[in-house]
Amino acid sequence: MLVPFAISVLGFSYSYYLNFAGATFHQHVHGISATLWYILVVVQPYLIVRKKDIAGHRALGAIGTLLAGMVAGSALTIVPRNIDDVATLDRNGFFNPTFAYFAVIIDVLLVSMFVASVVLAVLAIKRRDVAGHVQWMMASVFFVLSPGLARMFGIAAIVANQGDMAGISLVKLAVPSMLAMMAIIAIYYRKFGSYRHPSFWLLMACHLPYLFVERVGNDATVRGVLAAIFK
Repeated sequence: MLVPFAISVLGFSYSYYLNFAGATFHQHVHGISATLWYILVVVQPYLIVRKKDIAGHRALGAIGTLLAGMVAGSALTIVPRNIDDVATLDRNGFFNPTFAYFAVIIDVLLVSMFVASVVLAVLAIKRRDVAGHVQWMMASVFFVLSPGLARMFGIAAIVANQGDMAGISLVKLAVPSMLAMMAIIAIYYRKFGSYRHPSFWLLMACHLPYLFVERVGNDATVRGVLAAIFK
């Protein structure tokens, strides 16, 4: 779990961690709760596997359900902000109008699946289904990792381009980051889960929309509906 934590921190380093003083209240609520959530999912497996600390694991699990609610709730308050200033965005910029509209849809989908996976993980452990608990918790991490992974790719591309952002955008990084995300999921499920578990197939299905970023983000009807709902 240190690997997805590192990806998330690197991905949001410039937009949040290195701009901590300039972040808004909503960004702080989301950023801090998400950071604590990642720390939790790093500590929890260690407690139960290495320390055999069942009581500590359960206590942190209860705190984790509250943190998960904060992560999801704060994320959903930020979603509409993707298109708040969409008219001012550079059409060829890193975060452009096409991706802004698409981001609203994919963020709502992934956050919803994050909540569902946490709930299903709790229900699994109540049934003493340890394998199911592990896989649903693992899924909760991967449902919300792709935004950080795409931004990490973007930072790497900008660094490789010696700071020049010309031609680098989240739209162009969508498919490469999706393929990398699917590869990470496949590796983790091969080692820690099962390809037959429903969480694996849900993860794969929920990342397929990245294939249609331009088609969705540029659709006038989609833009109109999202504007009516979120603006």
